[in-house]
Amino acid sequence: MTVSEDDIYKVPGNYVTAELKVKKSRFISQLFRVREKEEAEEKYTEIKKQNYNATHNCFAYRINEHEFRYSDDGEPSGTAGKPILAALDGKPVLEVLCVVTRYFGGTKLGTGGLIRAYADAANLALDQVVIKRKIRSNLLKLSFGYEMENTVRKLINDFNGRIQSGNYLKNIEMEVTIPHSQSDLFAAKIIEVSNNQIKIEK
Repeated sequence: MTVSEDDIYKVPGNYVTAELKVKKSRFISQLFRVREKEEAEEKYTEIKKQNYNATHNCFAYRINEHEFRYSDDGEPSGTAGKPILAALDGKPVLEVLCVVTRYFGGTKLGTGGLIRAYADAANLALDQVVIKRKIRSNLLKLSFGYEMENTVRKLINDFNGRIQSGNYLKNIEMEVTIPHSQSDLFAAKIIEVSNNQIKIEK
């Protein structure tokens, strides 16, 4: 069974930094992979401390389709964070944080100029990033008798799953990851082939 395209998403595979100069203002973009919002917030706080003397430290992050945040950090509303987020979504890439640090060069850029500058700075970093493809999976816990081990292993393989851990006690206890769109079918198949003898927990 092949992995569905719906289960595949893209993430940054490396740290990237890039610099853009617009009318003597410096826009330094940094791109990181972050797996959850807490990690993104901590990384942003760290970058802001490192660049405490910058005029602005604007950012956007997107963890998944529903979890994201952006900030203009003192720039006019809508001129920095949103353009950075739009650049990330245009890739599209998840589990990503982009911070664009601005050092003011003495010339105001206006609303349109700022939007273009922040978007261009983010895109400059995105152009250099190595993209990795990840599979969106569900974690399942299985408990079964030793006589079912070969059957279970074959099903895990058939559904493009991976064994994360295994304990051989009175019964075999396994934690497995199965591609999200196939996990319900996998669970149903496990119950069917075992006559409901395999315990499964999501």
